[in-house]
Amino acid sequence: MKWLIAFVVVFSGMTPLLHGADAPETRPVYVIPIRDEIEESLVYVVRRGVKDATARNAQAIILDMDTPGGKVSEVEKIMGLLENFKGNTVTYVNNKAFSGGAFISVATRHIYMAPTGVIGAAAPVLLGPSGPQELPGTIQKKMSSALSALIRAAAQRNGYNSAVVDAMVKETDGLTIDGKEIVKKGDILTLTMTEATALYGKPPKPLLAEGVATDMKDLLKKLGYFESQVHYFKPSGMERIARFITYISPILMLIGMGGL
Repeated sequence: MKWLIAFVVVFSGMTPLLHGADAPETRPVYVIPIRDEIEESLVYVVRRGVKDATARNAQAIILDMDTPGGKVSEVEKIMGLLENFKGNTVTYVNNKAFSGGAFISVATRHIYMAPTGVIGAAAPVLLGPSGPQELPGTIQKKMSSALSALIRAAAQRNGYNSAVVDAMVKETDGLTIDGKEIVKKGDILTLTMTEATALYGKPPKPLLAEGVATDMKDLLKKLGYFESQVHYFKPSGMERIARFITYISPILMLIGMGGL
């Protein structure tokens, strides 16, 4: 009888632990789209998505990314939102992560690439009425230095090679790893899927991205989230309207100037 009582006590004490081990599998995974230009209305979408994921104790946030970049101030806000999330964070470069997209990617703990994915070209430019323009020499150096420090800090926190991400921001003296030239002197680094996932060093480690996924389902399977509840987060109607107004704001400004 004593042995039976002891067995019941021990088993009853273990049961919550067993349930606790299974609990993470029931927690949702959030997929948040990072599409088109990164601007203020997109920050609202990401903030709402991160807040919702936090409230539901989500185990991970995956950024489904295809962006040419955007405003530095808005990129920094999104990076801060991701760094404050307690769960896992992943970027899926679903075509391109240029400029600010590369910054945000490095702010997540893991990066995966689509077969056609490219990432990099994060040098600062000035957006004028006629499109992107080069910054004056002194301002270019100051901006590049500041942004380089920002992306290096994010890279160091998440275990990426800071020299690689630094080469995406400014024209360096070139970057060579294991005797192979990654980027030439004076060039800005942009990586294809093959280049980003290539292994270097001892022990071998990917240059930037952990692996390749053909689509979101393939990525979820590789991350071990295939059986989890996946919530594909979408912008609200008002957020979509705000994005549309942002896109046409230059035209509205020209119409206003013409009216004046």
